[in-house]
Amino acid sequence: YENGIYWCPLIGAYTGARREEIAGLGVADITTVDGITCFSIEDSEIRRIKNISSKRIVPVHPRLIQLGFLSYVKRQASQGHTDIFPSLREPTSGAHGRKLGRRMRQIVDDVFGPSGARLSFQSLRHYVQNAMEDELGISDKVVRDIVGHEGKDVHEKTYSKHAPTERLREAINALPVVF
Repeated sequence: YENGIYWCPLIGAYTGARREEIAGLGVADITTVDGITCFSIEDSEIRRIKNISSKRIVPVHPRLIQLGFLSYVKRQASQGHTDIFPSLREPTSGAHGRKLGRRMRQIVDDVFGPSGARLSFQSLRHYVQNAMEDELGISDKVVRDIVGHEGKDVHEKTYSKHAPTERLREAINALPVVF
């Protein structure tokens, strides 16, 4: 349980976050908002986000807590790391996500062979969005706030406020336990 190859797919399956957003999480990105433990996904010294809609708070799924993720983060901090997954940082560019993407490709190929050709880390993002919208009936607005998508029109893009943290937690907690 001591590396990003273990934690990142789990975080992806319980948040719908982008590969780079997860691989580039810093210790300081685990925060408490309205009494709820959350991932804070925003620009930082460690990583960049895709666009303004990508800046968001996503509650931590209880299964990640049960598996020991918060203890892992504390260990990383106590060892002086600012990155939660320092081994996933590219040594020359400092970018995050490429190592994770390559390793996930190897794992998918090993496990699924040719039938996994269309699967990638991005598939976890699609899984979360589809599970919330189609299977759980969570509103489009809440799903957008969780996965960091822009609104569809000027009203949604400009005037719509983020869903309350408690509502985001309800949506995240509704996702089924996958591991």
